[in-house]
Amino acid sequence: MKADISDLFSSNKGVLDFDETSGDVQGVVATGMIPDYIRIPDDGIRVRGQFRSAGQFIYLTGTVTVRYKTNCDRCLREIEEESSFDFRRSIAVSGGAGRGQPAPDDGVDREDVIAAKDGAVDLDPVLAEEIALAIPTHFLCSEDCPGLCPVCGRLRSDPECRCAEKKEIDPRLAILKKLLDNSEEV
Repeated sequence: MKADISDLFSSNKGVLDFDETSGDVQGVVATGMIPDYIRIPDDGIRVRGQFRSAGQFIYLTGTVTVRYKTNCDRCLREIEEESSFDFRRSIAVSGGAGRGQPAPDDGVDREDVIAAKDGAVDLDPVLAEEIALAIPTHFLCSEDCPGLCPVCGRLRSDPECRCAEKKEIDPRLAILKKLLDNSEEV
């Protein structure tokens, strides 16, 4: 997603608002920062924000809303989630201190600085990083999801799964069962 900020230079506004829904998320996904188990539809990223001109660089503040599909970590059902978060970056303007970079004593964190090229800013790497950091690492379809039965592979809540009723002991732990049986006799 490229943002055209040339209006900030050609007018005296100093502020440029934007509201974009990405029609193509391939640029964000192609960065490699989004895990494979996160599937974002083509219209799944919406970015609202503001560019504010401030001398040698431009401040970008915004809110990202991302819709995605993934699978429940317990039962593997497909779930659809939505996450919103705020972000903030600085954009170096060509001709600023040190080849477009803000001066060392300006209080700007260098890792959050993006370079503007030809009056536009490529937001794909920024969005990919922010999405990768904001999306949780574990997903559940519900808090009380019982998960899959390790014996038959069905949902544990499936009435056909009767594996929990069977009292099979792992052969590696059978010796401990004997110890428990002996302690009950005492």
